[in-house]
Amino acid sequence: MDRNLKAFLAVAREGNLTAAAEKIGLSQPALTKTIRRLELEFGSQIFHRTTRGMELTVAGRKLLERARAIETHHRHAREEIRALGKGSVEMFTIAAGMSYQMAIAPDLVKRLSLEFPQTRFTLDYNLADTTFPQLLEGRVDLLLGILRGEPPEGIETRQLFNVEMCVYCCSDDPLAQSDSIAARDLSDHRWIVYKRDGTVVERLKTYFRDRRLRSPEIVMEVETLAASFRIISGTSYFTLAPVQVEAMAKAAGLKKLLFEDPFWRFPSGACFRRSTSEFPILARSLDLLSQLVDEQGTPV
Repeated sequence: MDRNLKAFLAVAREGNLTAAAEKIGLSQPALTKTIRRLELEFGSQIFHRTTRGMELTVAGRKLLERARAIETHHRHAREEIRALGKGSVEMFTIAAGMSYQMAIAPDLVKRLSLEFPQTRFTLDYNLADTTFPQLLEGRVDLLLGILRGEPPEGIETRQLFNVEMCVYCCSDDPLAQSDSIAARDLSDHRWIVYKRDGTVVERLKTYFRDRRLRSPEIVMEVETLAASFRIISGTSYFTLAPVQVEAMAKAAGLKKLLFEDPFWRFPSGACFRRSTSEFPILARSLDLLSQLVDEQGTPV
């Protein structure tokens, strides 16, 4: 990729010449000259120099949009060519949403590590919405989570199953013994929510609002499902979590409440860069994911 555009991207991202110069290994005077050279080339000022740092002009924002696209295409081209000549990768990073925490993501990484011993793996539990930029930038190789509409250019998806969000509570709770639960039965309970997913909180509030119930009382936000299940056990707290983690909930002494209609259903699956689709490890990941979903009887 062109060095001038690399320099421009560094300044745009850091907002500071000194920090950007350190990031790309240039002196500040050399970086300043590079920016001036770009402004001469494009015939327009691309940064405002302010006391707060370097701020993009309208022209600069347009150049940033194009430079990011060039950077992405350059990265994808490098990956595609690498895939032609190399059968393995040194690092493979997977980011997985909460529907995959119970077994799918851990089992996937375990099997891949046995089949690709030369590769170092990273497994991070995070949401698709917050991790998508990392996938585009090449910092994540496989993203497992909610699928929303048409993916960006260069990204492919494969649906694996439909997620159904359910209410879980301690198995000793009176509602856990009921075969038919109405929305109003939830109105006096307090909730623990998965910290990383603001969408779940909004869906919960919307559910209550649509049924003219008082807004749910959220008393705690917890980083992992395992921790939230442990906290709920032996208490009157409720939580929302995917039906796919029901076995994990049962092991913690919780029970899924039975409703006629689920809180929320949405498609979930794998997202990956098209440029990596020829990598043996990516192709094998997709095959294993299909197997794991079948083995666990996950509803599609």
